Amino acid sequence: MKKFLLTIKKIGINGEGIGYYKKKITFVQGALPEEEVICKVLEETDKYIKAKLLTIKKKSPFRRENIKKEFLDSGAYNLIHVEYKKQLEYKKNIVCDSFSKYLGTKYLDKIENTIACEKEFHYRNKCQFPFSIDKNGHVIAGLYKEGTNELVNIKNCPVQHENINKVVEIVKKYIAKYKVPISISKNFVGIKYLVCRASFASGDVQVAFVTNSKEIPSLKKVVHELKKESFIKSIVLNIKEKNSHLVMGKENILLYGEENIIEKIGDVKYKLSANSFFQLNPIQTKNLYDKVIKLANIKNTDIILDAFCGVGSIGIYLSKYAGEVYGVDIEEENIKNANDNIKLNNIKNCVYKLSDAKESIKKYKKDNIKFDIVIVDPPRVGLKFMANELLKIKAKKIVYVSCNPSTLAKDMKILTKKYKIKTIIPVDMFPQTASVESICLMIRK
Repeated sequence: MKKFLLTIKKIGINGEGIGYYKKKITFVQGALPEEEVICKVLEETDKYIKAKLLTIKKKSPFRRENIKKEFLDSGAYNLIHVEYKKQLEYKKNIVCDSFSKYLGTKYLDKIENTIACEKEFHYRNKCQFPFSIDKNGHVIAGLYKEGTNELVNIKNCPVQHENINKVVEIVKKYIAKYKVPISISKNFVGIKYLVCRASFASGDVQVAFVTNSKEIPSLKKVVHELKKESFIKSIVLNIKEKNSHLVMGKENILLYGEENIIEKIGDVKYKLSANSFFQLNPIQTKNLYDKVIKLANIKNTDIILDAFCGVGSIGIYLSKYAGEVYGVDIEEENIKNANDNIKLNNIKNCVYKLSDAKESIKKYKKDNIKFDIVIVDPPRVGLKFMANELLKIKAKKIVYVSCNPSTLAKDMKILTKKYKIKTIIPVDMFPQTASVESICLMIRK
């Protein structure tokens, strides 16, 4: 394929370097702004080029050296080769670029500097590692090489809690020792994924083996070995549906210990099952939630809607400042956990119900419940139809917590019909990656 020299102008939403070759936007993974690189074309369309980095002719002064090859190959740590202060700057730029693309320049002065994470490394509380066998017959677990089905063996992951890293190595060792089958295709019975969650409050770890069968030969022997580790408090067999695109299935079989582990954000406790959705960086989550409380200026008479509530993490955390909190989510396990968490913390002013957010809004209107503040923390696809539904609520304020700057900006095109953007604050929940969380405060016009 054709080789060419490219000057990198900016960083892309996935951490890739962006330049322009013959006036066509060109994406180069691993390249940084201010660098001159030799690359080759991997894919070319009428609109863009994807290229592979071959040689760096002029290096960025912010490039880190001596990063392990497996970390670079996996694609999961797509800014690990950048000094941390520069990562924060790049993340603000990613948010600015998204707003510029969908809304022009009129809101760029509302975007603040990125809030740094106090833990650059080992901040993540959950891993989902697929298993495989390498060409030498060794059991491996880790992440897929970007754009391929080739699994990269990850040892001592730089972002996972240290106890998760210990469990991953122990599990690989004993799966190999006891010849536990690994599912490397849809029709091959065995373990498909290792899912571990660690509590930053206690160091306790929950281990889930995701399989396509309830009977896995010799798995009991691995469980027996894991039980010797004092920090492993829960071991679960999770049954994955054959045609599901999700990592985990809905059915869990407890193999050892408790069904849940306990995490804390501030002084609030959260009971988490293997399937619970929960923020992946508990330490920075506290900073994010404190910022939400400050921005919303919550009063003890305020009625709050916590849409996409998950296990109730944000609503329960801020409930002591509010009058009432109503939470909705479409995942049954999340609502079960949310109600468990209400009891665990002896909270009286939160109500969590299993419901589609659109339908719940209709019901709240029918019941004449008027919300002062709406807090939304949607998945990466954003609000979609919900954006127009929020306009009907007529809340005084909306606090939008976003994990995707592009869908945040798209949703703002709708919400700004009736709301003014007061501020947009990028928050670094995931150092060493290009992911950036944002908090957007809107006030009704």
